[in-house]
Amino acid sequence: MDGENFQQARPFRPEVFFLGRTEGWGVVRGPTGRIQRRCRIITEGALDEAYQAIHFDEVFTWHDGETDEWRWAMTRGLNGAYVAAEVLAGVGIQGRYVGDDYLLSFRRPLKPDGGPRPRFTTRFTPISADVALKSVRITVLGLPVASMTAFHRRTA
Repeated sequence: MDGENFQQARPFRPEVFFLGRTEGWGVVRGPTGRIQRRCRIITEGALDEAYQAIHFDEVFTWHDGETDEWRWAMTRGLNGAYVAAEVLAGVGIQGRYVGDDYLLSFRRPLKPDGGPRPRFTTRFTPISADVALKSVRITVLGLPVASMTAFHRRTA
């Protein structure tokens, strides 16, 4: 891989990266670092011209056969910050840059029928024009309960 591919990846732009399809894999670790779950992640995204927003579905297929679907809408504001919404997390999620990384922090129930609403702090780091690393910290009352490391690779 040459330096040009790395330059094309910066900064991470979710409204570009998640257009079309991505595939990836990830692991969830408990607070002691032990692997709790493994998953495959597929996203499918499209631009909504009327709202100047990207809509994409993020489907996690866990090693035990369970699936979780996250449905996102995201738009870039005039100041370069982002506003996002997810069906279970709600609206008004603020996205921002720290260097080339893109960060989101929000609360979301673990199950569609409710339950605990841990805080997810998600960081996307561009690796190349087609690959992004996702690091997620999951906390309850400020205490770490899990973390996820995953990657997304653009396929279309």
